[in-house]
Amino acid sequence: MNKEYSRRDFLRKNSVAGFGMIGAVSFWGTLLSTDALAKDNENAAEINKISELNLKKLRDTYMEALLGKFIPNMDNYVVDHELGGFMCSIDIRSKKLISTTKRAWFEGRGIWMYSFLYNNIEKKPRYLEIATKSKNFILKLLPKDGTYYISSFTKEGVPVGKVEGDIYGNLFVAEGLAEYSKALGDKRYFDQAKDIILKAVARYDRPDFTYAYKAENRLAGPRILGHWMILLSLSTQMLRQHPDTEIKALADRCVDAIMNHHLNPDFKLLNEALAHDMSALTDPVASQFGDIGHGCETLAFVMNYAVLIKDANLFKNASEAFKRHVDIAWDDIYGGHFHVLENVSTNTWTLNKLRWLQEEILIGALILIEHTGDEWALNCFAKTEAYIREKYVRPEYAFVIDSGDRKMENYTSVRAEHYHYPRQLMVSILAIDRILKRGEKPSGIFS
Repeated sequence: MNKEYSRRDFLRKNSVAGFGMIGAVSFWGTLLSTDALAKDNENAAEINKISELNLKKLRDTYMEALLGKFIPNMDNYVVDHELGGFMCSIDIRSKKLISTTKRAWFEGRGIWMYSFLYNNIEKKPRYLEIATKSKNFILKLLPKDGTYYISSFTKEGVPVGKVEGDIYGNLFVAEGLAEYSKALGDKRYFDQAKDIILKAVARYDRPDFTYAYKAENRLAGPRILGHWMILLSLSTQMLRQHPDTEIKALADRCVDAIMNHHLNPDFKLLNEALAHDMSALTDPVASQFGDIGHGCETLAFVMNYAVLIKDANLFKNASEAFKRHVDIAWDDIYGGHFHVLENVSTNTWTLNKLRWLQEEILIGALILIEHTGDEWALNCFAKTEAYIREKYVRPEYAFVIDSGDRKMENYTSVRAEHYHYPRQLMVSILAIDRILKRGEKPSGIFS
């Protein structure tokens, strides 16, 4: 028997049996085979599985990785309990601190992570204390004129250099504040997050805004996929807390930019950079460049937003584009997904492998699994999850490996990554809880 067919058949019988009814009564379920669903649902009472991982077991594995190892190691090696903030330059093998430098990116991400942990997984006051100290550390350094944070600071909060950082630092701090607002039940931080976002967008909209989509390629007044990506993620999270017309308008603007402009009609992949007026760039390098990692993550965010606003057509279009990006990025020889497509026409790739991309693909696949029972997503989740376990997780290391070469034989060992990794664990735990609780009942989102 063909090995691939055998594996796919196993997934269908053991996974879709449990997931197939989730959302299947809606018209979106027609993407799956009606006959297969009818047959598989005869055994819907079986324990849900993804590949050979029982869902309950996978949840327990993720919970142990999060609370049993990751959080204690953050506490021991990364969190500055005295001054507040996060020092992420850790040798994950020796557990030695390499640098005490702090970054706006990492402060915002850390505030978000501990606040989300408190809001959704475990309400320990200690988590809010850590988030609060980081908030106090970074907010006093926020530029008053709407410019972006300096890229990094000393342990005590003294700016390192005078060069302005990029838009992401401000946006990640805003993301942290929005989630922190929910944890405290204090809307002032939500409003402050909104203010930071709108000022960042106003600066982004200026024709003299510049950004290097690659280290050596700085553009004047560009539109950048990664910027819409984070803005959409932020907007979606905030709209789940409070209705807000300005944030909703921003989210819709992001979706329009992503789906109607960055999605190149010729090769059906997302361009990372466009001109200020949203037209295609004429530069032969930039016009052929695709940050496929951003593409996968962005389209997962579009699917997530579609769920929020119950737009089945948007969900369908985004999921089809998501699948295309994920399939194209997969390395058929060594496994894992590539991040950067340097040139579409010549099919030239950067061959390193970044862990965060694999995790964002897991999140996107799980959105599809939860709401449609999609078999492609089941297979994608199974092989990507297995690849992460094999290549990035070392029990003896304090934190997961961040990135490496194509074979993952040579890899980075200095970085305590405290955003994508714990986010994937937490989001997955919550999604699995919903799936197990729902059982055979449809999601109702698209019905």
